[in-house]
Amino acid sequence: MTNFEPCAAEVMRQFVAIAGGELLEVGGGVAGYTGPGSFLNGVKGLDGNVGPAELRRIIEFFGDRGEDAVVELAPWVEAACQNDLARLGFTRQAEEWVLAARCRNEPDLAEMVAPDDEWARVLSIAFFGEWSPMGAWVGKLMREIRSATCVAWREEGQLVAAAQVCWVAGAALLGGDGTLPAFRGRGLQQLLIRDRLGRAYRQGLEWAHAEVQPESGSWRNYRRCGFERVYSRVHFRKSLSAQ
Repeated sequence: MTNFEPCAAEVMRQFVAIAGGELLEVGGGVAGYTGPGSFLNGVKGLDGNVGPAELRRIIEFFGDRGEDAVVELAPWVEAACQNDLARLGFTRQAEEWVLAARCRNEPDLAEMVAPDDEWARVLSIAFFGEWSPMGAWVGKLMREIRSATCVAWREEGQLVAAAQVCWVAGAALLGGDGTLPAFRGRGLQQLLIRDRLGRAYRQGLEWAHAEVQPESGSWRNYRRCGFERVYSRVHFRKSLSAQ
């Protein structure tokens, strides 16, 4: 399996529904608005015939809500519309890598947990450096995703590493990997990756994927667990919020 854009689109649909936001189905993907200034606002899963008409619909959708238009593009979509992106004022902002591996029969290595505040707190500290309102909000979104399993690792009764696996669009999505700073470097992320590969295998899924920052620690850990980069997803932005 080499196309995980339908998975990205489905995750955005769920985030929008949970947040009580608004969405636009466009170009085989989803433009999602989850609230003013939300870092989740953007377009995921574009996979169809994306031309100037679709890009203008995206611009109008976010412009009407006072937000910049951010689109995440797989290489085949970027190649098809790069001239239109330039003409309409989009600029390249960032890149993420989509990694994939076949699911395999790993044992349950970690603890399956309820996605409660303790689980969300680990992710908030791992991602944002503190237990914050933003972290609590992200935890709420993740805990309400359908067909998701949350796992964690404890040291002396305390959760110190947490992660999630979702079953979306026929594949497993491994995400939410977070380890408290004092417990990093002990192989806990690799343990949670292997655990989730096994859980996905027992769900009857063939492929698992993850989205990581290029050359990051997460990329190295996933690579050690057999994941390979299948493509890069590039983020483009058109500034609209100040207009």
